[in-house]
Amino acid sequence: IFVVDAHTGNQKEDLRAAEMIRKLNKPVILAINKAEGKKYDHTEHEFHNLGLGEPMLTSAISGRGIGDLLDTVVDKLLKLPQKTTKITEDDFDKEIIKVAIIGKPNVGKSTLINKLSGKKAAIVSNIPGTTRDIVTTDISIGDNRIIRLTDTAGLRRSGKIEKGIEKFSSLLVVKSVSDADIVLQLLDGPDGVTSQDLHIAQIALESKVGIILVVNKWDAVEKSQTITHEFEKYLGQKFIFMPWAPKVYISALSGRRATNVIEEIKNVWESLHTKIPAKDLNNLIIDAVASLPPRGRRKPPKIYFSHQINTNPPTIELKINFPEEIHSSYIRYLDKKIRAKYPLPGAPIDWKLTKSSTKDVL
Repeated sequence: IFVVDAHTGNQKEDLRAAEMIRKLNKPVILAINKAEGKKYDHTEHEFHNLGLGEPMLTSAISGRGIGDLLDTVVDKLLKLPQKTTKITEDDFDKEIIKVAIIGKPNVGKSTLINKLSGKKAAIVSNIPGTTRDIVTTDISIGDNRIIRLTDTAGLRRSGKIEKGIEKFSSLLVVKSVSDADIVLQLLDGPDGVTSQDLHIAQIALESKVGIILVVNKWDAVEKSQTITHEFEKYLGQKFIFMPWAPKVYISALSGRRATNVIEEIKNVWESLHTKIPAKDLNNLIIDAVASLPPRGRRKPPKIYFSHQINTNPPTIELKINFPEEIHSSYIRYLDKKIRAKYPLPGAPIDWKLTKSSTKDVL
């Protein structure tokens, strides 16, 4: 439901947002809100040029048109076909790795996607905020794999995001991250890590996708014999919540070390699809629990069983008598123990705690 304002009329921001909405190929209802009284009846003609179908006059305050709006929503829902996946002949043979490039405005995302793809897939400008739409391009690696790169708009701090089109763009970025298998988070080498970089990393972390930290503009960093080691340590301190994220140092503008990004994507893809043998996993959890049993605030939690239930990302289920008593710090402890044998670079481990009354403790 795309809502426009009867009081202000058709705005440039409405046109730009409507253009983005049409690209989504979703059923749309155009609602002209704040249409209290007959004096606004003529406003529906103003919005025909948005290309989103026949507008509906509504008023959230008085309730005008809300019933009709709900009827239209239900009608469109009933007409939706059941979703089926379109499979082409090539899809049977090729593995598609979905990679989203994220970061602050003007950090070099569009330059990198152009360099990796070998074509001008995205607009490059020194003006922050140039990229608003989602740009996608495919790169073939070998005979049976495709990296599907998605360039996204730069994410600013939530307090700095303007209303309207920029807010809409930021929501599309979050969706691109959740749809991806792997994200490349670009960092500005000379600027270092900002609070906004950490916020963006949290978005990726919560989406349970593979993560690669890409330090761009590395050629502009003042060099010394120990600069890489020092910067590696600095990043480890800043991104202490994901020590398993690999780091690549590049110059997107010159293309220096850009091929390392492709190699790291391959490595992280393998990590995401790692299947830990059941016997190994249980032994690792048994040893970890024996060294440091979990402690609850009210009740003593006991881990009865562990097994990997999925990949991309590796998902481990723990059956526990009182899962609510397991502290997040204990999960980080188990995570570290697993990675001591299976490093899984770039891949988060998704832990599922399931309540169980099984009496056979690990």
